[in-house]
Amino acid sequence: MYAWAGSRPQRCVKIGVDAVAWAETQRNWRGRRRHRCAMSPLPDGVVRPSPAELNLSDLGTLEGRLRALAGPAPAWRLGGRELLKDIPRPIVLLLPDAAVRAVVLHLEQLPRRREEREALIRWRLGQEQLFPLAGARVVSQVYGGAQAGDGQGHTVLAVAVQESVLQQYETLCEAVGLIPQEVGLTSLQLFELWRRASGLRQWQRRDLLWASLADRSLTTMVFQQGRLLFYRCKLLGSEAAEITADSRLLTKIVEECGASLDACQQRHPHALVKEAVVCAGGDLSALQAQIEAELELSVEPLGWRAVETLGWVTRGSQPGMASLSAVAGLC
Repeated sequence: MYAWAGSRPQRCVKIGVDAVAWAETQRNWRGRRRHRCAMSPLPDGVVRPSPAELNLSDLGTLEGRLRALAGPAPAWRLGGRELLKDIPRPIVLLLPDAAVRAVVLHLEQLPRRREEREALIRWRLGQEQLFPLAGARVVSQVYGGAQAGDGQGHTVLAVAVQESVLQQYETLCEAVGLIPQEVGLTSLQLFELWRRASGLRQWQRRDLLWASLADRSLTTMVFQQGRLLFYRCKLLGSEAAEITADSRLLTKIVEECGASLDACQQRHPHALVKEAVVCAGGDLSALQAQIEAELELSVEPLGWRAVETLGWVTRGSQPGMASLSAVAGLC
């Protein structure tokens, strides 16, 4: 439909519970890519993630915040003359984890053709009867093991989002001249950011717990040498707007991480997880210490400081979990 349909967007919009964030790719004088990002806080209750109900309650406020972050649309000029203005810009759009339903499927066979694979996954979801699929769009991501053809089949993370929920987010973006060319899930993009930072292949040799805290929810995933075994998203409440030294919040997070490990262990007793990656905003030292002490896991933190150390963001970019997610959307 657009001339850029074959290229990946160079801009990302992250719509979250506490803030909306914008990230775009820039090149410095050496031609090296960096990401500039900014975010704008939102009033409480403007975004309420739900897989079954509409998420956005104040479109006027959201549109104003997003328009200010994205800036004016570019114009096409030729010979100093303006030929076209207000050109729609393609973006990656990131949704809160709690806006969708997701489940891990284990499949013995996986068709190569995309249409057949999507039909099989949708059929399996219907067989599981975990949630209604009427009016839902189903997308999936395949996770393989460390060795191809190891006889353990395929693991697939299937994500179902209601068309009415997705349309709200897309309509908001289109109102300010932004066209969602790709739509992603916050936790999965943050995981991709960590995966690229730690080495595309090295993580497949590890058994680990992934825990990300964004949009007042905790998403946990358990991997065994690159194979996804478990996925869970748990709402934490308004007190989880930012990680602090609040002992009650930290205890709740650690308990939920432990519950995810226990549930995974019951289904996959061969999984022996000794490492964890924790992604969140703010100071993670207290949470890291508590997880290491109570769950006996070696913890690797991932936060804003990590992308600064890697040199992936430009000076002046606004730190925060929403901004980190927007940067992750460009990975």
